[in-house]
Amino acid sequence: MISPQTFHVVSTELVVGAFSVSGLSFLFCLLLHLDVLKKTDWKPLFDNVAHFTLVFGLAATPFAVLSGLSSAPGDGLSSPILVNKMFLSMTGMGFAIGVFASRWRLGQNVWATSKTTALHSIAGLAACGSMLLTASAGGTFLRNESLLDVLSLPYDAVLLFPTAISGISLVLGLGLLVLGWLRMNAVSSVH
Repeated sequence: MISPQTFHVVSTELVVGAFSVSGLSFLFCLLLHLDVLKKTDWKPLFDNVAHFTLVFGLAATPFAVLSGLSSAPGDGLSSPILVNKMFLSMTGMGFAIGVFASRWRLGQNVWATSKTTALHSIAGLAACGSMLLTASAGGTFLRNESLLDVLSLPYDAVLLFPTAISGISLVLGLGLLVLGWLRMNAVSSVH
């Protein structure tokens, strides 16, 4: 039987690898669609790689999160670093789901204008960045070092909101989710 710690390492490496490739591919998509790079025949390749690896990393993320919680010493979320890891991984998952849903819904039209290209690529890069920050926090938690130590990120400080602000944020998020769902099911103005 495999231990939770070993399973966490394997699943985390899958997530980090997939999101790293996805991030590089989104960067190349942005550069190709803004004509910084002139290889137009590469556009479909990087578009497919960016979204496939994003979905693969998204599918592996719950395994990394759950195995991380079960393999963490103590009471699970007893460390501020672990709380930050949860916040960052959930943020990354939210960005990734949004990017995937927009690409699935709009198809190639996400690359139709420079505005949509920039927005889609930045959201994809934000998903990847959140996951890489999560991995960096994990390195800080386990080994007291990470690849991003040069930035001196405050992983040990947790930003907690008062209950009223958390409630307002929850209502606002749910409202935006419902509004997005209604607009997604409405007749599209994108041709």
